[in-house]
Amino acid sequence: MLIAAFLFLIFANIVNHSKGISQNVKIAFLVLIYIWFILIFSSRGTSVPDTVGYIKYYYANGKNDVLEYLFTWMCRTANSIGLSFNGFLFIFQIVLFSIWFYTTRKYFTDIHFVFLVFIPFMGIYNFGIIIRAAMGLCLCYYAIMYLLHNKSLKGYLIYYGIVTIAVFFQQSMIAFYILPLYVFKNYNSLVLGLVLVISIFIPLVDIQHLIANVIEFYVKFFSSNKFLSYTRIHAKFNIHGIYSMTMIKYWIMAVIFIFLRTNIVTRIDVYNCFLNLYITGVLLITLTYFISAGNRLAYMFFFFEFALVGILYENSNIPRKIVFLGAIALCLLNYVNLVSAVPSMLTY
Repeated sequence: MLIAAFLFLIFANIVNHSKGISQNVKIAFLVLIYIWFILIFSSRGTSVPDTVGYIKYYYANGKNDVLEYLFTWMCRTANSIGLSFNGFLFIFQIVLFSIWFYTTRKYFTDIHFVFLVFIPFMGIYNFGIIIRAAMGLCLCYYAIMYLLHNKSLKGYLIYYGIVTIAVFFQQSMIAFYILPLYVFKNYNSLVLGLVLVISIFIPLVDIQHLIANVIEFYVKFFSSNKFLSYTRIHAKFNIHGIYSMTMIKYWIMAVIFIFLRTNIVTRIDVYNCFLNLYITGVLLITLTYFISAGNRLAYMFFFFEFALVGILYENSNIPRKIVFLGAIALCLLNYVNLVSAVPSMLTY
């Protein structure tokens, strides 16, 4: 079902950019596919990673978790009115889609194209697997966009207020507290390139156990010992395993995004912000790819890849047809990467 929905989404975007078809027909077709995705993510089976844990958490009425209180509250409220787990997921997905589309609609003209770039990897991974992080990231996405256009005391207060709400859904969103310190700066391409070069050689330096200890200290300080499984180094740890096709893709895309920013005509500040986020993700995953918690932390920053492609499509001097074809190729590559990491996605 997921493969079919994804292929139909590609087809719907091609139709959306075709002439001779009523705009109302195009929108109706796209909306039906969005509803299809919501239903798929709402009816996920236990073969999908994290589902069993979410089911147990939901029917146990959550837990007394201070940092993720809002997610716990949503579970308890839905459970108290007799909603099944899948019914809860359905409402949760509607909220996720609503926040994502509301934010995107404010800053991108072709939100359907941007969603096409988003869904094959980070969309499915977050909306369809780790829903707590998805809610946190959607809120942080809105907070970043708001602050980009409101760099005032009020803007910062609202930004940190929204990020705090996100933390109460997923504690990893604490990382977004420090973003304003560096993410809005325009770094020289040579500096960003140097960071990428460093990230390539970092895996050859034997610091993985030190990093694991730091993350374990963080988990113990902010949470309970039950999350320590996220800090354990993978049993089949191989320092050279990071030089995989997936990681090569991140490095190549980072180089492409750096190279193409000279083609951005408008909204260069927005592009630089999301470029800095992407580079942060590349650096973090090379530092922590061998730890579950580290991987999840890095993937938070890859969540925003769609924004970079969207700006290249709408705000650069590159012909839109070239960006569109490149985006479809990227979507297919991202879906292959997702399936290679989570094979159960083939039968989702």
